[in-house]
Amino acid sequence: MEEHKIIVAYDFQELSDAALKQAHELAKFVNSGILLVLVLNDELFTMSDVMKNEHSDRMKKKITDAMEGGIALRLQEVADKAAAEAGVPVHFRIETGKIYERVLEIAKENRARFIVMGRTSKEMGSGQFGSNAAKVVENASCPVITIPKVEYDVTFKNIVLPIDLTQQTREEVFNAISFGLFFDATIHLVSVIMGGISARQSRIYKKMQGMKKMIEENGVRCTDKLFKKSHIAIHDVVLGYAKDIHADALMILTHDEINTSDKYIGAVAHQIISNSPMSVISLTSTASVSKQSKKVAHWFSKLFSTKK
Repeated sequence: MEEHKIIVAYDFQELSDAALKQAHELAKFVNSGILLVLVLNDELFTMSDVMKNEHSDRMKKKITDAMEGGIALRLQEVADKAAAEAGVPVHFRIETGKIYERVLEIAKENRARFIVMGRTSKEMGSGQFGSNAAKVVENASCPVITIPKVEYDVTFKNIVLPIDLTQQTREEVFNAISFGLFFDATIHLVSVIMGGISARQSRIYKKMQGMKKMIEENGVRCTDKLFKKSHIAIHDVVLGYAKDIHADALMILTHDEINTSDKYIGAVAHQIISNSPMSVISLTSTASVSKQSKKVAHWFSKLFSTKK
């Protein structure tokens, strides 16, 4: 079976069309096809359907109709148009169940390199972890890009990377370099000093300078910005900085729970994902663009040989 490295959660809404456009660029990044995933779930049915015990029959009929015509035909049209525009194979699947579960399962099945999906205010802005997008970000074994609005630039030229002392420098650097090289982007490192110590004496300053040096040594432009602690929440500092420099995207590493196999979205990361007016590239230490690489040189030579 042909593998599709880019999974797009699709529902015919404008935001999922925007996610598909972003997938065009990512497909070039990893030299891959695109798979549209439409999930039919309980939200398609009214409360009266459930009360009348018609849920099962109506669901079966809906699935049949979708597969034999209607939705399937519309999806085929979308896939054909996207394939012509992106120049890569684009296929689709119609599934049933919970959206986040099926998207995650299909991404794992296809050994996906990216999941791309829209992030509406209803989905993520409420601060609740019950949303499909939040659960996909929290549990994905590959990077997830959440799209917050319909109109935006799909080429990332200015990427903001917030850092702290708990994140893994190796993964941060590898991902920043890979995106920076492919998109010819500038990486903007940003952080906040938590104590009253001077900037140059802080551990975060030393980490930031080390990261900047590594990024620049690999041919990627990089800036750094260190803010003093204030009454302003860290996520607001980061988002405000991203707006000021007209960033196209934020790249964040969510955290792995210490001493367990469970993942979680840290408080700052969650607020950034929920409120960012620009696309967010979310990763855990296991959901890294460069995780499969054992050596940076080997990975980049492979990346750019496929890019050509």
